[in-house]
Amino acid sequence: MANLQRLYLLVAVCCFLGLTDGTVETSHLRIKVSGRNLKKGILHSDDPYYIVSLSEDGGNTKTEIGRSETISNDLNPDWKFEFELTFDRNNNQYLYFHVYDHDIMKIDDTLGRVWLNVADYVDKGEMAYPNLDKQGYLIITTTKEGQAGSGKLPIPPDAAVAENGTLQFKLSASGLPTKDDILFIKRTGDPYVLVDSVDGPRNTILKKVGRTKTVPDSQHPVWNDVITFNWNRNLDQRIRFTIFDEDLIKHDRFDHVWMEVNDYVAKGQNYTLLLPKKGSITITKA
Repeated sequence: MANLQRLYLLVAVCCFLGLTDGTVETSHLRIKVSGRNLKKGILHSDDPYYIVSLSEDGGNTKTEIGRSETISNDLNPDWKFEFELTFDRNNNQYLYFHVYDHDIMKIDDTLGRVWLNVADYVDKGEMAYPNLDKQGYLIITTTKEGQAGSGKLPIPPDAAVAENGTLQFKLSASGLPTKDDILFIKRTGDPYVLVDSVDGPRNTILKKVGRTKTVPDSQHPVWNDVITFNWNRNLDQRIRFTIFDEDLIKHDRFDHVWMEVNDYVAKGQNYTLLLPKKGSITITKA
């Protein structure tokens, strides 16, 4: 009887702390951010700051929750600003970071943008190194007592993948912006994807991975091409997906986004990324 009472007490404590089978369900987060290797401006100093917004509906809408101070002439800023939020796994929460270069004489330039899945961030031990869409990456970490985690999603033992191996996947997208508008007439584009990769967030040497065929006239394309990638778990590889609109004269870039390959494997090789500007791209095992 005493053992049973202890078990009930342990379950109650876990529920109170938001723990279920080792997974944090709710938590109070206090977050700080640094930038690394940000995009350098032309003929002027770079004075970066960021605005952070919170979405609680999977990126459909977002609300600004904070703005950092500006750090003068620094491409590797460590912002002192910290912000807080209440994490709830049931709310499909994302943070949107928009990094700007502060200018006095003109509109502030965009240095980079990225969405962060808050549940993934918590599961990584409140540590993440997401790539920005233009150049560089952010270091996003907790300010709580104790050391932050590894910054990696745990790969389940039953993931059925080796330490190194060949991954094959297909791509689809949803909600891409219109690109070929004529006056007030909205026209969908003809999208295709270029795929390349780097070994780790600090690496800038891109390796070509592949390209899809063009899907004509679609905001929700499904590409049937199979992309093959040589995965090495120990290299912290990142894949960049760049979506273009194919035109006769010029191919316009819709958007691009980075994926941490280890995260894709940890998610069972079925992963959706929010694009920085609009829409999403899904990577699915072929």
